[in-house]
Amino acid sequence: MFRTTALLTLMMTLPFAASVQAQEKEKADTAFLTKVIPGIAASIKIIEYSEKNSSDEKVKDFAERVAKQHKGALKTAKEHAKRLKVEASADPDKDSKEMIDKLSKLTGTDLDVAFLKWLSHIHHDTTLFDNEVKNGADADLKAFAKSSIDSGNEHLKEANELLAKIKK
Repeated sequence: MFRTTALLTLMMTLPFAASVQAQEKEKADTAFLTKVIPGIAASIKIIEYSEKNSSDEKVKDFAERVAKQHKGALKTAKEHAKRLKVEASADPDKDSKEMIDKLSKLTGTDLDVAFLKWLSHIHHDTTLFDNEVKNGADADLKAFAKSSIDSGNEHLKEANELLAKIKK
């Protein structure tokens, strides 16, 4: 009798547990989009500022390429948000304003170095994207997060290479 009751209880709770797990995965998608969209928008502003004000042509070219890629990522993230009916603000957060304020006080190599260090920092921490890859529900959004990690790793590598050349 006890086994039958336990088995029956288990069978009745499995669909509920699966539903809760699906809801948690959907929450991961929502959390990802609501954080990544303003973050990418903020990064674009900082990158465009650096592109316009950099003293080194290689840094300008790099910033231009990264800005183009980030604009594409923002467009894709917004499309995912629309498709998944997630409201996410594309307004750059205060961090972009603070970083642009810091950069605006610098010129020449100091600006280039500060920008490259900032870019290295943002691409070094992939926690938000890793969480989506691991915990997200939507396969297309997870693929976007994985692709973003790969692009970010390329940006990180190139930023560090440029940084090493500038510091010499």
